[in-house]
Amino acid sequence: MSKKDVFTKKNITSDGKNAIFYGDISRKYDCFAQEIINRIDDEAYGRATKVKKGQILVNLEDFDNKDIGRCVLYQNNIPAAINGNVLLLTLKNSFKGIIDLRYIAFLINYKDTIRNYIYQKSAGEKVKRLKKLDFENVLINIPSLEIQKQTVNNFIELKRQFEDDISEIERKIKLIDGYSKVYVESILNFKRNNNIEELN
Repeated sequence: MSKKDVFTKKNITSDGKNAIFYGDISRKYDCFAQEIINRIDDEAYGRATKVKKGQILVNLEDFDNKDIGRCVLYQNNIPAAINGNVLLLTLKNSFKGIIDLRYIAFLINYKDTIRNYIYQKSAGEKVKRLKKLDFENVLINIPSLEIQKQTVNNFIELKRQFEDDISEIERKIKLIDGYSKVYVESILNFKRNNNIEELN
């Protein structure tokens, strides 16, 4: 990706065109991207490289090992501008019908052997980088299409349940927090009044 393609947060606008910042691949997305988080102005969008629906976007450079080599399958009909040191993966025609790209994105992000390989191949002190050639040599075991779909669907369902559980926990924490504030205030007021009475 050439320097002319690079856009920054200065280009963000509320009514602009779809954009994915390389740092958001692992921080704001998880395997799949349909809803767009950022939008940029028309000029920056026009000169940027785009990711299209059905392509996988891989982050080859970041500050932390856990963010290197993370990817997102783009599922929006409108192409998104991309920046940074990233890699675009497109499924070859000969594999269409036997590969579920959702499964590939899931494996890259969560399979221990793949993550460990990426950690070992990443280099750099302050900024970690993964070479395109090293990523191309990642070994992936592909089961039947049916198993691929089952695995991804189970992952999506578990993720949904987890998010629902987190929302419920957060709701209960807020409720408990509200009660505890009332309780603590009552105790503090009582002790203060009690101290005054004792002093008297």
